[in-house]
Amino acid sequence: MKNNHKKPGAVTGCSRRDFLAAAGMAGAGLMAWPGVAARADTGGSKEGKPGVGLALGAGGANGLAHITVLETLDEMEVRPEIIAGSSIGAILGVLYASGISGREMRKSALEIFKSQPSIWGGWLERITGSGLLEMLRPGLGDGGLLDPEGVLDFVREKIRVKNFEELKIPLKVVAADFWRREQVVFDSGEIIPAIEASMAVPGLFAPVRYQERLLVDGAIVNPVPFDLILDRCDISVAVDVSGKSSPGKEERPSYLDTIFATFEIMQEAIMQQKLRIYSPDIYLRPDIVDVRLMQFHKISKILDQAEASRDQLKEELGRLL
Repeated sequence: MKNNHKKPGAVTGCSRRDFLAAAGMAGAGLMAWPGVAARADTGGSKEGKPGVGLALGAGGANGLAHITVLETLDEMEVRPEIIAGSSIGAILGVLYASGISGREMRKSALEIFKSQPSIWGGWLERITGSGLLEMLRPGLGDGGLLDPEGVLDFVREKIRVKNFEELKIPLKVVAADFWRREQVVFDSGEIIPAIEASMAVPGLFAPVRYQERLLVDGAIVNPVPFDLILDRCDISVAVDVSGKSSPGKEERPSYLDTIFATFEIMQEAIMQQKLRIYSPDIYLRPDIVDVRLMQFHKISKILDQAEASRDQLKEELGRLL
């Protein structure tokens, strides 16, 4: 195990993309450890066209907006050279990297979430807004409110591969080391432990113990990990699904609303600082409004609000290509 820190000030005679990639690694504190190995190949498609890299951000239910972006890439017949994802972005990223199309994801998501308006007699929906009857169950006592095994079983069934090396598109998954307070990036070895760690929202899911590490949600350190793809592509596309909230009528938010909203505020602050330093070639932020972290049953609203991003991506990516 070794640190892989780089000082951007020491980089000379390099391209803008190389410089930004080095700066991103230094800023994020990229760690290399067993099961986390960088690939040697570089960006650029084999057909001579510009290679596209895709970063899918964290955002809970808002992350269903990623489906619209993935559908658009399919429509444009653009296959990413590299994908990086945090939390919900890691989940949808691994599905896409395994060969599942955006349209197939939409169909599955509608079947799962639209038909589940309530859960456990409605008590969990009242505090989290969740409708995940078939995929989640109480996990109290393990350090989290919910047990993620149902989600992980769904991912296992859909991707039908075990290791990163078997994916059709190279993938990087971001998690955070709980004790060392730094980013951990997976891109080799077993997929499921990486996904479980990346989606471990503090308070909602228990931290994940893996290879003598205690890992939590990647959004804590890198909500939209576009810095991880800059040295692997010619055109970088970042999708920020942090969403927006309208001021509530009540003077004080509920207990869990306070926790989840504070988490979102933290992600927003990280992204604002990150974008001051460097930015992707295409930055998409679907205008998702008033969807709480676990309100997956609002899928129709989320997908409708994400439609504007379809046109933006077609226009901007079409021009760059």
